[in-house]
Amino acid sequence: MKKVLVLVSMLFCATAFAGDFQLMPTLTQSQFSSLIKDIGLAVTPTPNGPAETLGVLGFDVAVETQLTTIDNKSDKWENSWDNADPNNTIWANRVHVQKGLPFGFDIGASITKGANMDFTAYTIEGKYAILEGSVLTPAISAKLAYTKVTGLEDVNLQTGLAGLYISKGFLILTPYAGIEDVYTIASEDGDLSLDDESANAIRGMVGLQVCPFPFVVLNIEAARGGAVNQFGLKAAIRF
Repeated sequence: MKKVLVLVSMLFCATAFAGDFQLMPTLTQSQFSSLIKDIGLAVTPTPNGPAETLGVLGFDVAVETQLTTIDNKSDKWENSWDNADPNNTIWANRVHVQKGLPFGFDIGASITKGANMDFTAYTIEGKYAILEGSVLTPAISAKLAYTKVTGLEDVNLQTGLAGLYISKGFLILTPYAGIEDVYTIASEDGDLSLDDESANAIRGMVGLQVCPFPFVVLNIEAARGGAVNQFGLKAAIRF
């Protein structure tokens, strides 16, 4: 546990906010609608783990980092950056805790902080094992999650997520895949008088979990949703 706390401290001490995201008067209503779809995907955590649930006694504490690539040359992003020169990636770090429950349920919560775009996202989630994995059969699970974002300049934003996942373990390796529906609701909180917008995006992902030592879990993942790509890394202690 001490190693996890040290890693968390290092991760967030390394976070430096650029503070450059800001809606410009040149941003149109249609650009705002498309923009919040990208942001909704960037702030909504991907699973960074396989379909299998933790079990009644299971407990997982993780630190994660995620890169979301964006089309920074598009009008929607240039018109939402104060120098019209946005980064081509959104980098975010996350602390994630999950707890196994009876009857195939997991619950979880996380805090995500942007590293080059100033925001904090709070996520709660629930996961259910549709099919518990075995030696011969894969694990299949479903998840619902809600994310509320604070600190994002000029924008109030929240997202809901519904996901379906499948995985199959082989010794210390567990490959997995999944599909998620991310629904974003946003309102402009500045002086532009833009109408509220909502956006829906389907996101697919593949990943690999490795358990090199007892109680240690490592994960790598790639996802695609809307017009963005996402890449995640995870290190966890699992009891």
